[in-house]
Amino acid sequence: MTAPSNIPPTNTKSDVPAAAPKAAPPARQESARETIESIAVAFLLAFLFRAFEAEAFVIPTGSMAPTLYGRHKETNCNQCGHLITIGASEEVDDNGYLKGRLESSLCPNCRAPNSIRNAPVFRGDRILVNKFPFELKEPRRWDVVVFKYPEEPKTNYIKRLVGLPNETLIIRQGDLYRTEPGGGETRVVRKADPYKQRDVQILVHDNDFPETPLIKNGWPHRWAAVEPAATDSEAIATGSTSTTEIAGWKETNDGWQSLEKKHAFALQGDAANGPRLQWLRYRHFVPTPEVWRAALKSDDGDRLSDFGTNGAAALKRPKAQLVTDFCGYNAFSAAQDIDLDSYFWVGDLSISCDVQIDKLSENPELLLELNEGVHRFRCRIDPKTGEAQLQRIVWLNQSAEDVEVLAKATTSVVGTGQHRIEFANVDQRLSLWIDGSLIDFGPKAEYTLSEIENLGPQEEDLTPVGIAARGMNVEVAHLQIHRDIYYRSSHALDWGADQEEWTPCSSHQHLRSLLTDPIAWGESYKACSHEARFDLGPDEFMMLGDNSPRSKDSRLWGNDRRAEHRHAVPRSALVGKAFYIYWPHGQPFLNGGEGYAVWNHKQFETKRRPNGRAEQHADGSPVIEKVSTDYPDVRLPFYPNVGRMQRIR
Repeated sequence: MTAPSNIPPTNTKSDVPAAAPKAAPPARQESARETIESIAVAFLLAFLFRAFEAEAFVIPTGSMAPTLYGRHKETNCNQCGHLITIGASEEVDDNGYLKGRLESSLCPNCRAPNSIRNAPVFRGDRILVNKFPFELKEPRRWDVVVFKYPEEPKTNYIKRLVGLPNETLIIRQGDLYRTEPGGGETRVVRKADPYKQRDVQILVHDNDFPETPLIKNGWPHRWAAVEPAATDSEAIATGSTSTTEIAGWKETNDGWQSLEKKHAFALQGDAANGPRLQWLRYRHFVPTPEVWRAALKSDDGDRLSDFGTNGAAALKRPKAQLVTDFCGYNAFSAAQDIDLDSYFWVGDLSISCDVQIDKLSENPELLLELNEGVHRFRCRIDPKTGEAQLQRIVWLNQSAEDVEVLAKATTSVVGTGQHRIEFANVDQRLSLWIDGSLIDFGPKAEYTLSEIENLGPQEEDLTPVGIAARGMNVEVAHLQIHRDIYYRSSHALDWGADQEEWTPCSSHQHLRSLLTDPIAWGESYKACSHEARFDLGPDEFMMLGDNSPRSKDSRLWGNDRRAEHRHAVPRSALVGKAFYIYWPHGQPFLNGGEGYAVWNHKQFETKRRPNGRAEQHADGSPVIEKVSTDYPDVRLPFYPNVGRMQRIR
C-alpha cells in the first residue's frame, strides 16, 4: 500500500483597523530565510497531521471487494447490460509493470462471458484513514482497519476487524460464531447494525437486466407466477427440478402477469380480489458459459430453440440450483475458460422491490418470503393498518404450516401508494426497510438455530425467494436479490514456517455438480466440511477480508515469527480506521466512453537483436529491457466517480 498525504499549508488574513491615520511604513521584504522557515513549518504541520490524525492510502488488491476496490476493470455486459466490475490486480507486479492481460469475465447477473481485454482499467480506491480513534476508544468489531502485517511489519494491510481480545472465533458454513471468554455458549456474530450488513451484500440477480438472448431461445424466466404442484406431502417432497415444477411449485398463467417491457409483475382483477394468496417466486436458473456460447453461435442451424428438446449437450433442459458464493469480481481469466470457484451454498439472502398498491379490497395482505434450509422466514404486511409481522415457519415434514410470529411493528405502508421494500434474513436476524428506513422490531427480530434445525439446504432452497399478495391490485418492479458474505473456513496449519491451506477434502469442486440436488449437496458437504477455530489472547484481534475467496487474511497467514497465535494482530500493529473513499477512480468519457490513452503500461521483455536473437550478458543470462505496450494505463478526459465517494462502513 502506498500512502501519499501531502497537505498544503493554509494562509489566513485578518484586517485590523488603524487607531489614527499614519504614514505607511515602507514595505518589508520577506527574507529568503523566513520563506524557507514558513515552508518548513507548513510541511511539519502536514506531517504531524499525517502522523496523528489522518492519512491517505491506495487499495492495491481486491481482498475487500465489494466494499473497497483494488486495481480493477469496469464494463457493461454485452448481453444483459449490467455493470461488470472485475479485479485486475493480477495483471501487474508489485511495481506496476504488466505481467499479462485479462481476456474474459462473467457477468455477475446473467453469467454471460464478456471480453474485457480492452476494457478500461483503473487503480484502486483512494481512502482516508483516521489514525486517532483507537487512542480514545476500543476498536470495534466490523470496523475496516489498516494495520501492520504481522509477518512483514513494514507492509500495511486493510481488512475488516471481526475478532476481539480473549475470544474464540469459529467459521462455520460461511458464518462467524464466537465463544465468550472463558468458554460458554457459542453464538452467531451479527453485523454491528443492519445498515452495515446491507452495505457489504453481494448481488445474486437484478431482474431489470434479464438474459434476453437466452430467453428468446427458450431459457426460463427466473421469476414466475406459481401455484402448488401437488397436495400430498410425498409429491411435494420429491420436488421435480424441471422448468415448470420445482420444489412443489409449478408455473401458472393465473395470478401475477408479467409486464416484460417494464420488467415488472402485476396482480389485478379476480385473482387479486380472491381469498387465496397469489405467489410469485424466484428460481435460481444459472446459465453456464457453455450455454451462452452455444446459444450465441452465428450459425442459426446450431442454435437451440427450447434448451433441451433437441438434445444438444451444451443446452440441456435447465434446472434450478442453489445460490452459491459466486463473486463476479473474481470471475475473470487470462484465457477463455473461467474457473467457477463457487460451490458453497449461501442461505442468507435479501429481496428488494418497488411495490405499487392501487386498490384494496377485503383482507389485503402482502407477503415476502425467504427460505433457508428447513425454515421459511416471512414478512407479512397489512396495507389497511400498516402493521408488519415477522414470521418463522419450520418446515420439517411439509405437512402443515406452524407459523410463529416473532415480532410486530408499524410501517408507512398504509393504503394505496408506492414504496421501496427490502426484507433480509442475514446472520440469524430479520430486517425490514421501507423507503430506505429500517423498521425497529427490537431484539425479537433476532433468532437462534438449534443443531436439529440447521440441516443444510432443502428442496425449497431451489426457489428461495417469494412474493405473495391477495386482496389488492398491486405491481412489483425493480426486483433485486442479494446474498451475505460467505466466509470460507480454509485456514493454515499452526506449525512450522511453511504454511499450507488445509481442508479435510482435497477439493470441494465435486459440490458444483450437486447444486441442483440440495439433499445430495448437503450430505456431501457434511462429509468433507469443517469449521475453523481461532483463539485470541489479550490485546489480539482477528481480521478477515470481505472478498473471502481472494483474501490473504488471518485465516491464511504464515508464522515465520513463531507467534503463539499466527492469525492474531496485536494492538500495537493497528494503524487506524478507514472512514471514507475520497477518490474511487476517474470515469473516462468521449471516444465511446473509453477516453483517450495518455500513456500505456510498461513491461519487461528480453532484448533482441535485429535478427530476432536474444541478447545475453557475459554470463549467458538474457538482457531484460523495459518496453511500452499497447495497453492504455491512463486515459483522458475523465470525471469523478461521485457515486462511490462515500463513507466506509
